[in-house]
Amino acid sequence: MNFVDFILLNGRLYPNRPAIMMLDRVVTYGMFAGAVHRSCARLHQVGLRPGETVVIDIDNPIRHFVVFSALMRLGIVSLTAGPGVAGMVGAVAVLTSAAGAAAPGARSIVVDDDWFQPATDETYPVDPAATDPGRLALLALTSGTTGRSKAIAFTVAEFEARLRSHALIHSVPGTSRELILMSFAAQLALTEVSRLLASGRTACLAGSAEEAARMIDLYQVEVLFGSPQQLSVLLGALVETPASCASVQLVTLSGAAVSAELATSIRRRITRTVAIGYGSTEAGKTAMCLLDETSPVPSGVGYVVPSARVEIIGDDDRPVPAGTRGRIRVLAAAGGRPHVPGSLYPDRTPDWFYPGDVGHLRADGFLVVEGRSDELINAGGLKIAPERIEELVAGRADIADAAAFGVEGAGGIDEIWLAIVAREPVRSDELIAYCARQSAALAPARVLVLERIPRNAMGKVERARLKAEAQRR
Repeated sequence: MNFVDFILLNGRLYPNRPAIMMLDRVVTYGMFAGAVHRSCARLHQVGLRPGETVVIDIDNPIRHFVVFSALMRLGIVSLTAGPGVAGMVGAVAVLTSAAGAAAPGARSIVVDDDWFQPATDETYPVDPAATDPGRLALLALTSGTTGRSKAIAFTVAEFEARLRSHALIHSVPGTSRELILMSFAAQLALTEVSRLLASGRTACLAGSAEEAARMIDLYQVEVLFGSPQQLSVLLGALVETPASCASVQLVTLSGAAVSAELATSIRRRITRTVAIGYGSTEAGKTAMCLLDETSPVPSGVGYVVPSARVEIIGDDDRPVPAGTRGRIRVLAAAGGRPHVPGSLYPDRTPDWFYPGDVGHLRADGFLVVEGRSDELINAGGLKIAPERIEELVAGRADIADAAAFGVEGAGGIDEIWLAIVAREPVRSDELIAYCARQSAALAPARVLVLERIPRNAMGKVERARLKAEAQRR
């Protein structure tokens, strides 16, 4: 049995209860269960078999999750991504919204309206081994913020463990409707929707920040789940949308650092209860807390959750005492190693995963992340986390978004650059002087004006792309 069986059970017990809601449609549990069965039959009819790997590239989020659930039920390994990664993971097919070029060696299978219409034959076999705990179940791409994304494997047991962790940590007593701002390109979104539907709750999905803003009051949304960047964009949409947000009891943020300015804006406009989480595709949820608890601790990300083991190590790779700065490592299945195609039962022996962050761990288990070791800007010997520079311009009405990064200058010393998206013309010299008045050490030397800050599905800044753009200027 896996989580899909619980969704199908909900289809029998609560057929008229909303499972997924979008601005223009509502899918009940009965409708969703029927769509899963039809998709299972279709997948079998097109010749896909248990143990094979496919890529899901379906734009419609409801159909995407239906097909994802059907693949999980049949024991077909899936990866949400574009067709270009099919060869990397050994995919035999790409399930897509529209006909197009598939990757070499992979079929292109169009998932259209006919997939979800009643058919004369909706029977299909279910492989009993599909729920073996050690069997490969799905793949997910890492964020790729500092380089090329890689595919991480999840066995049946590992994905179920992620669901249990979300159920214990993210569930809010008395709530039933949660608005997910992340797309399914983020594995975290797939996990959260799986958790909601397996437990009989309702997942609300929006195609844009404007739609999300309109859905909050319309559907009496109680929980918002997204990255800090996605909440920032939603706040912008709420300026033009007369939503009270009175139903919202909790905002949960994950994927990047939360600025004091953003936290204040969320409390003022949406709800005073804000939770933050720290984790990764490779190691899952690692730490969490209510944002109020981080107020006295800059860069604090929360208490290490019971399902995770975290250590801070020094230059000699040995654990350091509580409160001492060092590299963060998390004990994870196979140490978060990239997936190697070819085995349905991969070696998942736990090992240390190094997320690339530096910080310290208090004696009470509270984790403080001071920055990424590969993103720290070495400005003349002073190692600066880019988030500290970005905080200098947070709250300026003329700047919609900002991201700091370092570019090697003369003598090998990093030069601080600040990329901005301006709402109105901004003079670079004025902005640099504005920052210098707050902190001469953190003030940027150069300002890069862009139409958009490159970010991944989790809202994390892709600083490698910013550096490349700066070097072209």
